[in-house]
Amino acid sequence: MATRPQTPLLDALLEPRAVFRGMPGEPPDPEIWQRAARAAAGLHGLGQWGELAGFYGDLADDAWREGRYRRSLRLLLAARVAAVRAGDGAKVVAVTSLLAMRHRLRGGFVVAEAWDHAQLARPLDESMARAHAVARRELATLRGLTGGYQEGIAQCEQALEVCRAFADRPGMALIHVQVLLERSLGERLSGRLDLALATLAEARNLAEAHESEVNDLTRGMIAVREARLYVMVGDPRTGLAAYLRAESLFTGVSADNLVITRISRIDCLRALGRTADALALADELAEECERAGEHARLGQVLLERADIQYATGDFAGAAATARRAGQERQDDDSLEALRWRRHLARALLASGGDQREAAAHLGVILTTACRPDRQDLARTWQALHEALSISDESVLPSAVWFAAGRGALTGAELQRDLLSAPEARWGVHAEREEVYAAAIRLHCAVADHGAVAQVMELGRADVLNRVLLDGSSLTRPLTGLPLLPPPADDGRLDDLFALGSDVARVLAGGSADEIGVLPLPGGLPSPEDLDGLADVVVMVQLGHGTAGWWSSTAVRERGGRWRATVEPVPERLDAWIGRMAAGTPLPPRGVARAVWQALGELLMPAPEIWQGTPEVPRSVVICPDPRLWHVPYGALLRGETALVDVAEVTLTPSLRTLCLVRDRARQAGPAARGAGTAARGVGTAGSLLDDALPAHSRERAALDAWPGGHRPLGALAEVAGLPDPALLYVSGHGAAPRDSRDSGDSVLGPSGVTLDSLATLPLPELLLLVGCWSATAASRYGRDPLSLAVGGLLGGARTVVAGVGRIGEQAAARIAGETLRYVAEGMPARSALRAAARALRDRHPELGPYDWAGMCVMGAGD
Repeated sequence: MATRPQTPLLDALLEPRAVFRGMPGEPPDPEIWQRAARAAAGLHGLGQWGELAGFYGDLADDAWREGRYRRSLRLLLAARVAAVRAGDGAKVVAVTSLLAMRHRLRGGFVVAEAWDHAQLARPLDESMARAHAVARRELATLRGLTGGYQEGIAQCEQALEVCRAFADRPGMALIHVQVLLERSLGERLSGRLDLALATLAEARNLAEAHESEVNDLTRGMIAVREARLYVMVGDPRTGLAAYLRAESLFTGVSADNLVITRISRIDCLRALGRTADALALADELAEECERAGEHARLGQVLLERADIQYATGDFAGAAATARRAGQERQDDDSLEALRWRRHLARALLASGGDQREAAAHLGVILTTACRPDRQDLARTWQALHEALSISDESVLPSAVWFAAGRGALTGAELQRDLLSAPEARWGVHAEREEVYAAAIRLHCAVADHGAVAQVMELGRADVLNRVLLDGSSLTRPLTGLPLLPPPADDGRLDDLFALGSDVARVLAGGSADEIGVLPLPGGLPSPEDLDGLADVVVMVQLGHGTAGWWSSTAVRERGGRWRATVEPVPERLDAWIGRMAAGTPLPPRGVARAVWQALGELLMPAPEIWQGTPEVPRSVVICPDPRLWHVPYGALLRGETALVDVAEVTLTPSLRTLCLVRDRARQAGPAARGAGTAARGVGTAGSLLDDALPAHSRERAALDAWPGGHRPLGALAEVAGLPDPALLYVSGHGAAPRDSRDSGDSVLGPSGVTLDSLATLPLPELLLLVGCWSATAASRYGRDPLSLAVGGLLGGARTVVAGVGRIGEQAAARIAGETLRYVAEGMPARSALRAAARALRDRHPELGPYDWAGMCVMGAGD
C-alpha cells in the first residue's frame, strides 16, 4: 500500500473525529452521519487512503445538498489529504477544484483563490488542462464578484486558450461553454452588451454542437444569461420565456440557481408591466429567504421590490425598502452594494429625502464604476443620470449638473453604439428613453437649441440610414441584416470614465473647477443640407415624467438657427397623447375640432411653420416622434387655419434619411431609372390594383389617363421590366399599423406587398401606396418606423405617397387620382398631394380629417 510522509497537521485533517466534530449552532448528527463517522474511522484505521478519499468526497456532496456547508468543506479538505496520501493525482486535482468553487460560493474568496492558484502551479499538460481551464474560470468569477471585470475577462481569455489547445480532451467542451458564459457575464457587467451577446451566442452554439456533453445545469445558465440580456435590450417577453426555461432546467438540479433565477424574474415581470405579479413574486421570495435565514438573498429581493415601488411612483416606499435591503449589507464595492446605493439614492431624491446622503451614494458608485479595473459603463451613466435629480447647488453645482447630464447621454449612446444587431440597438434606445428625454430638457434649459435637435435625431433611423448610406441592394429582411460594424474606438469611453471620476470628486465635497463637458454624440446635416430640405424643418419629441406628458419641438427656418421649446401637454390632450404613445391610433372620425387645434398648438407651435398662404405655401419637413406617425399633420389647426392650407408637408423618419434619399438620386444621375420623367408626365405607370375594392374602377381610370401609358402588373417583381418607368401605383386594404418587429408580414393588397419586397426591388422614382397605414409603423419609441413607405425609399423611390391612418377607400382613390393628374401636369408630388387634399375637403365637407389629410409624402417630394 502506497504511503506518504505523515505530519501532525495532515493526521489532524484526516482524523474522523475531527472531520465529524459538531459545528456550533448545528443540531446533533442524525444516526446516518454517526454510522458514516464509524465507517470512516474503520477505513482510517486500516490506512485505506484511496477508499477514504472517495468516501469523504461522497459525504461532502451529501453534506452540501443538506445545507451543512462547513461540514462539506471540512470533508472535502479531508478527501484531498487522503488522495495525497493515496498518491491519486487525478483525485487531488478534482477535489481541489471543488474546494475552490465551494469556498467561493460560501464567500471564502481568499481561500478559493488560494486553491485556484494551487491548481495553476502544476504544469499545464493534457492531464491538467481541464483543471487549469476551470481554475482560470473560477478566478474570473471571483474577479466579477469583486468588481475586477477587466481582469476577469482576461482570465477567461486564458482559459479559452487552454480549451482550444486541448479541445479533444474528454469533458473539455462543457468547460469551454462554461468559460464563455463567464466571459459573457463579465462583458455584460462592464456594459459591453455587444460582446456579451456575441459571446453568449458562441456558448449556445457550442452547447448545441456538443449536446450530449452539456448538462442541464449549464443549459440553465445559458438560459439565465440570455434572459438577462433580453431584458436589458428591451425584449422582456423573450426574457421571461428564457427565465421559465431556466427554472425548469434547474428544478431538482440546483436549488441555489433556481432561487437566483426566480429573483431575476421579478425585474422581467416589472418590465412587462405585470406589476402585481412582480410584487407577489417578490413577497413570496422575501418570505422564503427570511424563513431560511438567507439575508444576502433577502437583500436582493428587497432591491427588486424597491425598483417596482420606484417605477410605480411610491418613492417613499422605495426608499424605506432600499434601507431595509441595506441593513445586512457591508460597506463594500460589490455589484449588489452598488445596486443598493443607486436604489437608495434615487428613491431619496425622488421622495425629497437627504440630498447629501444621496450624493454620497452616487459618488461611491461613480468612484467604483470608473476604476480602470472596473470600467462599468452601465453604472457610470446611470449614476450620472441620477445626479440630475440633485437640485441643491451646494451639493452639485449647476455647471457640474450639466456636465453630468451630457455624460449620462454620452454613456447611454455609447452603450447603444457598441451594439450592432438592429433589434438590440432599438431595444436599448427604448430602455434609455428617460436619459434622452432628460438631455432634451437639459439643453433646452440652457438654450442650446441645436443640441436639442441633435439629441432628437439620435437613433431615429438606425437601420434605414445604414442601408441608404451603404447604397447596396437589400437581399434579406431588415431585422435580419448582418451585424452592423460598430464605430471605431475614439477614446470616448475613457473620457466618460474620467468625467465620472471628476463628478464623484465633486459629490464627495471636492472642487467643481475644471469639470469638462463631453462632446455631444451624433450629428445633424450641415446648414447647407438643411437649407436644401425645406423652408422650415421641424422635429417633434414626446416625453413623460412625474408631472405627466410633455412635448418638445425643434424648428429651423431656412438660413436661420434652431429654436427649441419644451411644453407640458395640456390636460385636455393628456389622454389623447397617452393613447397615441401607447400605440392606439386616433379614430378616423369623432375627434373634435378643438382637439385638432390643441394638437396643432402643441406639436407645431412655431409661427414660422404657419407663415405661408394658400397661394404661396411654405415647404415644411416634419420629423415626428416615432409614436406620432399616425397624425394627419395637414389637418392640424392654428386657429381656423389648417396646416395643409399654408404648407406643403413632407414627413421623414430622420433628417439624415431625407438627405440620404436626395443625395442618392443626385448621385445616380438624370438618366438612371427614368429620373425626372414623372415630373414631365412621361414614362410608364405600373400598377398593382386590388380589384375587390369599391374604388377600383376610379383608380383604373386615373391610371389609364396617365400620359406615358399604363401597364397593370401581375406581381410586384414585374416592376423591374417596366420600360422607362415613371411611377408605381399599389392599392389595397391595410388593417392596422405595421408592427416594425416583423418585417415580413403582408399588409397591403392581395399581391402580398411587404416592406422587404419593396426594399429589394428597383422602383420608379414615384411610388403611391394607396391604402390605410401604408406610411405608418406601430408606435414604438426607439425603433425605426419601418413602414411600407420606408420599404419604398429603400427600393429606390425618390418620393412615396402613402397613408398615415385609416382612410376611406373612395376618398383615398380620389386623392390619389387627383395627385396623379397634377403630377402629370408637372407639379411636384408634395404640391400635387396638397392640392388634391384641399380640393377633396372643400368639395366634401362631410369627410373626416383622415379622409382628406390621411395621405402623406415621404422622401424628396418632387
